[in-house]
Amino acid sequence: MSTMRPALFSGCLILILVASGNVRADEPQTGKSAQLQTLIKKLEHNEGLYRNLKLKLELLYEHPPAPVDPDIQARQISDLTLIVQGENHRQEKETRGRFRQGYIVPPNKPYNHFNNGTQATSQVYDGETLRKLHQYEHSPGLTSDEGRKGGYGSISHEHERMDNLLRPHMMLLNRGPRIPLSTWFKGQPAIIDSPGLPNYNDGTTCQIQLLGEEEFQELKCLKVQIDRFRKGKHFLRYILWLARERNLIPARVVIYQPNRSKTLPQSEALVDEWQELRPGVWFPRKFHQDRLNWIAYIKLHKEQVGWREEYLEVVSKPKTT
Repeated sequence: MSTMRPALFSGCLILILVASGNVRADEPQTGKSAQLQTLIKKLEHNEGLYRNLKLKLELLYEHPPAPVDPDIQARQISDLTLIVQGENHRQEKETRGRFRQGYIVPPNKPYNHFNNGTQATSQVYDGETLRKLHQYEHSPGLTSDEGRKGGYGSISHEHERMDNLLRPHMMLLNRGPRIPLSTWFKGQPAIIDSPGLPNYNDGTTCQIQLLGEEEFQELKCLKVQIDRFRKGKHFLRYILWLARERNLIPARVVIYQPNRSKTLPQSEALVDEWQELRPGVWFPRKFHQDRLNWIAYIKLHKEQVGWREEYLEVVSKPKTT
């Protein structure tokens, strides 16, 4: 997005990994081409190197992003702890700040209403049992003159898919399907067969194209396009720049919603800074994403960022198998 400021994720990590080889795709390829199969194998190898991680992150969320009148802005800071050991995972998030309550307009209330507060969530899956907990405490809100405090939790034997923040090849696709990138490239049958909830057997199909080589931020990248269809309608397009010299981790991701625009991206995510963990082995140190304010674009014909998330700091400690 040429006029949208970047912003979603940033981070620093310390891991023990191995470098990946090259995959060449000079012309568009689809389906189960030999080049695509080679790419999938390379991705599977690299993904296997990240099966044991411990991350601590600090996240800044702004809606809309600064500079803006603070009276009309939702702004939160979150501390996250993410741990993965194979298929087992743990996620903890503590959030504090100013929350937007909604767009309802009750009598004598402003159009945008905000309150201050804290939220804490945790989710733990040990291979058999899934435990969830959510707690919150907010100042007086939209329809009440009293603050709110409470929480809820659950214990089940469901297998819920881990967050994409625990998959370095999917970090820039954190709001996409919660699956490994290699599984996505295999197509919808592989996605459906992959374990965990949510169930992606929803009539969606996808097409993969290898669009060739393109340089981005002085990195040689393999450009890949993913098109998703539901009931024959094209509803999402993803363009990924897989950095050859960065273990094929995406250096950039641009997302389109064709029913809105085939040329104007809805969001853009970039890796701003890389960390070399050992010779030839890399991991994102800082990365970000911006989301287009579509309503402002329709009304004002201007590209404006609707919301921004920034991971201000990511600290990782290697965990061995």
